[in-house]
Amino acid sequence: METQPTSSDLEQFRQQWQQEVSARAQQKPTRDITTNHVRTKSSNEQRQRPERPVNRPPGRHPLAEEHDGELIPESSDQAVRVASFESLNLGDADADEFSKLGRAEPTNALEHYERAVEKEAQGKLGDSLSHYRTAFRLDEGVDQKYKEKYFAHKWKATRPNPSNAAPTVPSTAHHSQSVEAGGEAVPQTTPQLIASFADCEIEDALPVIEGDAPPPCPIKKLPTEVLLELLGHIARIDISIYARLASVCKKLAYHVYTEFGIWKRVSLGPEFGLASQKYHFATDIQGRPVIWSAVEEEEQDADERPMPPVTDALFPASQDWRGFFHSYPRIRFTGVYISTVNYTRSGGTSVTPSTWGSQVHIVTYYRYLRFFRDGTVVSLLTTHEPIEVVHLLTKENISLVRSGKAVDAMKFTGVGQSFSQQPNMPPPPSAQNILKHALRGRWRLCHPSLDSVDVASNSIVPGDLHIETEGGAGPRYLYTMHLSLKHGNARNKFSSRNNKLVWKGFWSYNSISHDWAEFQLRNDKAFWFSRVKSYGLGY
Repeated sequence: METQPTSSDLEQFRQQWQQEVSARAQQKPTRDITTNHVRTKSSNEQRQRPERPVNRPPGRHPLAEEHDGELIPESSDQAVRVASFESLNLGDADADEFSKLGRAEPTNALEHYERAVEKEAQGKLGDSLSHYRTAFRLDEGVDQKYKEKYFAHKWKATRPNPSNAAPTVPSTAHHSQSVEAGGEAVPQTTPQLIASFADCEIEDALPVIEGDAPPPCPIKKLPTEVLLELLGHIARIDISIYARLASVCKKLAYHVYTEFGIWKRVSLGPEFGLASQKYHFATDIQGRPVIWSAVEEEEQDADERPMPPVTDALFPASQDWRGFFHSYPRIRFTGVYISTVNYTRSGGTSVTPSTWGSQVHIVTYYRYLRFFRDGTVVSLLTTHEPIEVVHLLTKENISLVRSGKAVDAMKFTGVGQSFSQQPNMPPPPSAQNILKHALRGRWRLCHPSLDSVDVASNSIVPGDLHIETEGGAGPRYLYTMHLSLKHGNARNKFSSRNNKLVWKGFWSYNSISHDWAEFQLRNDKAFWFSRVKSYGLGY
C-alpha cells in the first residue's frame, strides 16, 4: 500500500523548485548581455572599411587577439636559461615524411587505433573515424592499451636509488651526480655537467675487432684553435650536423655548448641567421628583382623607413647567442608551411527511413606556403594532400605550367619516386592541374630594430610576416596576408621553435578601384612547418 505525500513535503519541494528557477533567471541576463556585447562589437568591426595605402595591409585582424599560450618566463640566471641540444636537431637528415612507402594494413585493434591517431593528426577525419570504429569493434579496451604503450613511462617513472632500498643495493648514480653534506645524491644541472667536460679529451674510436688495436684518430691531435675553426665551418654548412656533434663525445659537447662565437656567427650569418631574412620587399609579385623605388611616395610607414644593417650592435652585449638562434623569429627554407583545414557541413536529407539522422560532410583542404631565399614565395590552396604537392612547389614548374609547355617538362625537387616507383617516369597529368592554381608572391619579415622602436600601429611587431601574392580572381587583384611567427609548444622552451604561422589577417586589394576586401578566416587554421628532404638547405 503506497503512502500519500504529506502537505509539508509538497511545500518543501515547491520551495526548492522556486529557488532553482530564480537562480537560473538571475544568470540568464548576464549571459545575454555578454553575447549582445560581442555581437555588437563584431558588427561594428565589419562596418569599418580599412583605408590604407597600397604598400601596407590594413589594421589588426580580430583573430590576432587569440593567444595560443604564453612562454614560461625565463630565469635571470644564465646557467638556467640554456637550451637543449636536442631542440636544434632537425632529426634524421634523410627522413622525408612526404614519400610514399609501402605500408601494411593494420590487422589488430591496436594497429587500427594507431592508424586512426595518425590520420587524425593529418586532418583526414573520415579515414580516422573509420579506423576508430574498426578498433573498438575488435577490442572495447583498445584505448587503454594505447595509453599503456605510449604513456606508461610517464606514469611509472622510477628513481635511480629508492630511499627505502636495502643498503646492499648498489646505487646507479654516476659522475653526473653530486653528493650533498647529508649524503643524499642529487643530479647535477646541465651547466655543471658541461663544465666537468672541460678537461676531457676526444676518445679514440673502438677497434673493429675486439682485442685488436684501435684505428687512428687524427682529430684527437688537432690543436684547440684548429678544432674550433673546423667546427665553425661545419656549423655554417649545416647547423643540424653541428648540433649532433654534441652527442659524439664529451669534448665536442663542451665546445658545442660553450663556444658562443660560433653561435653568434650562425645567428647573424647568411646561411641560417638573420642575414638570410628579407626585411624589405626584394622582388615584385612576379619575382623580378626590385631595383628602384617610387620617388613620389612621401608618406612612409614605420616599416618602410631605412633600417640599419643586422649586426650585433642591435642586441645586448650579454646576448646568449645559442638561445637567440633557437628562439628568435626567422623563416625556414628547408621545408614547407602547411595549413590543414577541416570543417563540417550538413548534407542532403535522406529519403530512406533506415537512417537515424541527417548526413554530415567533412570537408578538408590545404594551404601551402614555400619561402625562397631571394624574397619570393609560392602560395597554393588545394584539396590535394601534401604527398602530391610538396615536390612540385618550385618556381620553375609554375613558369612551365603558365607557359603552356608539356607536363613532361616539369621536374620534381627530388628523384620523383614520390609519385611512381620508376624514377624516369614523367609526372602525372594531375600535376599540371595542381600548379595552375599556385600563386607567386613576395614576403618580408619585421626588422629586428623594431624591438626598440615605438611603433604607433599594432600591426607591426617583432615576428610579424607580410606576404603579397597574385590575386586568384584576376590580374587586377592582389592578396595580402599578415601572419605571425610562433612556437608550436609555447609552454615548453625546449620544443621546436619558429614552426608555426598564425593568421592575423587576409585581404584582397583591387588595384583599379583601390578597395580593400577582408576575407573572414572562419575555418582557417595556423600553418605548421614540415621539413622536406628534397629541398636541401633551401639554396
